[in-house]
Amino acid sequence: MPLARVGSKLVYFAHVPKCAGMSIENYLAGRFGPLALLHNKYGQSPEPERWSRTSPQHMPEAIRQDYVPDGFVDASFSVVRHPALRLRSVFLFQRDIEGRIDPETDFAPWLDQVTDDMNDPFAYDGHLRPMTDTVPKDATVFHLEDGLDPLIAWLDELSEDTDGPRQIKAINVLANRLIRMKKPPVSLTLTPQDFDRIAQLYGNDYRRFGYGTVPEPQTETCN
Repeated sequence: MPLARVGSKLVYFAHVPKCAGMSIENYLAGRFGPLALLHNKYGQSPEPERWSRTSPQHMPEAIRQDYVPDGFVDASFSVVRHPALRLRSVFLFQRDIEGRIDPETDFAPWLDQVTDDMNDPFAYDGHLRPMTDTVPKDATVFHLEDGLDPLIAWLDELSEDTDGPRQIKAINVLANRLIRMKKPPVSLTLTPQDFDRIAQLYGNDYRRFGYGTVPEPQTETCN
């Protein structure tokens, strides 16, 4: 839940994991200055030294209300993503980057475990939480599938300033990270059965954010 000074306003970014959050945080910091309640090296901290169960930027909405009450900020926003593509990204990231999933595990068998894992809201640093658990009711919501130019325009209007970069650069692309780790590229095509199962698991996200069961064809840029 990073907080940013955008011009004269205090803005809350409801960071949904695997929705280009790091790219957006990097853009906000580069354009407007340091962010509060952000700890990108949380996973590298020894567990006894951690003050929270997940990274502070992954704070769910119910807890946010305890720490940053309604009315404290001037505006809030979030970026969401088709739930199936988001969960696919979670799986690949946790298996091939973080190593929290056995490297021999395939997606469909892993889905069998997700229902149980979702009972732990802190599993995988909060990555399995439904998006609606993180996004405030009155937040301005952007869809990753539409690109991030609308977010830049919103920040321009909010800050009353059009200075700064005109593009939010993707900095957490799976393919690039695998290259740096000297690992082979990976691919994963979801099946109709996968889409149906994910729609059952994350039904509230589909309804609130207007997604159909099967995503529109698109080029994946942020993993």
